[in-house]
Amino acid sequence: MTLHKLPARELAEKIAAGSVSSKEATQHFIDRIEKHNPAINAIIATRFDAALEEAEAADDAIAKGNVKGPLHGVPMTIKDLFEVEGLTCDAGFPDYKGHISTSDAVVTTRLKAAGAIIIGKTNSPMAGGDIQTYNAVHGTTNNPHNLDHTPGGSSGGSSAALAAAMTPLEYGSDIGGSVRAPAHFSGLFSHKPSFAIVPMRGHVPPPHGMPWEPSELTVAGPLGHTAGDIELALDVTVGLDGPMRQAMQIQLRGPRHATPQGLRVGLWLGDTACEVENAFSSAIEEAGKALEKQGASLQAISPDFDKPQHFETYMKRLSAIVGSDMPPPVFAAMQDIVDAADADDTSMRVTQARGITLSHGEWLRLNIRKAKYDLAWQAVFEKVDVLLCPVTPSTAMKHDHNPDFHARTITVNGAARPYFDNFFWAGIATLCGLPSTVVPLGLHDGLPFGMQIIGPAYEDKTSLAVAKMLENIGYQWLQPKGY
Repeated sequence: MTLHKLPARELAEKIAAGSVSSKEATQHFIDRIEKHNPAINAIIATRFDAALEEAEAADDAIAKGNVKGPLHGVPMTIKDLFEVEGLTCDAGFPDYKGHISTSDAVVTTRLKAAGAIIIGKTNSPMAGGDIQTYNAVHGTTNNPHNLDHTPGGSSGGSSAALAAAMTPLEYGSDIGGSVRAPAHFSGLFSHKPSFAIVPMRGHVPPPHGMPWEPSELTVAGPLGHTAGDIELALDVTVGLDGPMRQAMQIQLRGPRHATPQGLRVGLWLGDTACEVENAFSSAIEEAGKALEKQGASLQAISPDFDKPQHFETYMKRLSAIVGSDMPPPVFAAMQDIVDAADADDTSMRVTQARGITLSHGEWLRLNIRKAKYDLAWQAVFEKVDVLLCPVTPSTAMKHDHNPDFHARTITVNGAARPYFDNFFWAGIATLCGLPSTVVPLGLHDGLPFGMQIIGPAYEDKTSLAVAKMLENIGYQWLQPKGY
């Protein structure tokens, strides 16, 4: 039986029914890790012996009629930025090398409570700060579809491990497209939840030892081989944390539509503010038409706001968050860039420096802008139920570790484009905390690509339902050759 090709949900059902043992499944994925990981370098810490012991215990529990939860006995990996008791959590920082977690992140705790068995952790760029995955501690992670290319980031180890079927399920985090770009680059499904419905406590950053505070943009979300798998992983991790959890609960409303009948689909195929591969626009339109054939209605639509200004607002807020714990000399260098710039300079280098040095008053003024964007999104979702749009402008780029991000480029329709274009479409859903589900669409020049299904705020079930509709039509995990 090819266990690694089973959806995680189906594997869980077989384990619960006793037709496959948890120990058999766990050993199967350990064997695949030992076979494929040396070339891919996705999994950077393991707990195989402990996992096999937990698998035996899971099998014993099933024999006694006890099933812990919907992931009972299912082995899986998790992004290195989440604490897992007994495993390293260095987040790619040389200074943290050898750090061993003494407790679990909330996400880890909830996955374990659902019965999952953590077999290892997956690589991430340092502090999750890139759309590629490499760091000085664990090296570079390669895309199984083409080892010369990145699997994405920052959940790049997650996507590479999944694409190579070294794990049936993964959990990552996203502030700049970090579960969406890896799924898009690696032929997978993923979901960026609405803001704050999955707790981030136990995620690095913030650095170890610092009191935990929620970042305004960061969310935790799953990656998987099927839409059903990512929905299952989301369901078992959704919920408030701390005192709020004692006072109230989150219950996500059902999808606006469970079938394409009556579904209103918006198509945003591209934008002059950020050019994308023509093949992506064509494939997104084709996916929309596939839904239309089954009863959905289509209309071209884009949010009614200044797209470059929206991107600038997102990048300033993103930069303020990622730069919040920069050493004083680095912060001073950012201030020097701002002081030397013309007032009308909107280059990315200056925009990021302005974000890092943002005053509280400037932050509040950006809040007013964001409130206007919130209203614009509400208007969009009065007209349509979901919006289909690109994830990034291109397929996975070749490894490029130039320390000056501003000197990097990507290629779109044969021409060089700025590296930071990678974050434009991610920011579309992130700035206002919208749910976004990524569905694989096909291959372009031999590499996978997908699209975002953006839904209304806190209506995660709607974008997930549309992902399942597309999967039923035939949009499925793009398995790399040889794995």
